[in-house]
Amino acid sequence: MSELLSQLSRFLNIALFISTGFLIALWLSAVVWVFRDIRSRSRDVIAILLSVLLALVFPLLGVIIYMLVRPRETLNEQYERALEEEALLQEIEENAVCPACSEPVNDDFLLCPNCATRLRNRCPHCDRLTKLEWNVCPYCGS
Repeated sequence: MSELLSQLSRFLNIALFISTGFLIALWLSAVVWVFRDIRSRSRDVIAILLSVLLALVFPLLGVIIYMLVRPRETLNEQYERALEEEALLQEIEENAVCPACSEPVNDDFLLCPNCATRLRNRCPHCDRLTKLEWNVCPYCGS
């Protein structure tokens, strides 16, 4: 009977040792994950330190809190979104539209073909098209 209890005690000690090792490995991997995740989302050193400390001090709860308050986008996603916005703005600037009816017009149109709004002026001296807001022709200086 005592031999059975000693074997059971030895088995429980081994199981406790393995469980403790597993929980420590899980805790450390969660801290490493938080560190890598916050570095991909922010370059702020204080935010990185606070996030890692949160995960270190409060093993499971800290990771849950971090996941609730972490930045929504990674730095790479922010950069890609900014590039997309810049491309859209550049595309809008390249495609001229009529200020009155918003229909697409070419840069060399004098009038809008849709609503007949004046888009450009013609220089009386050099006969080139100029913008409406220009007071002087940049081509001939008149």
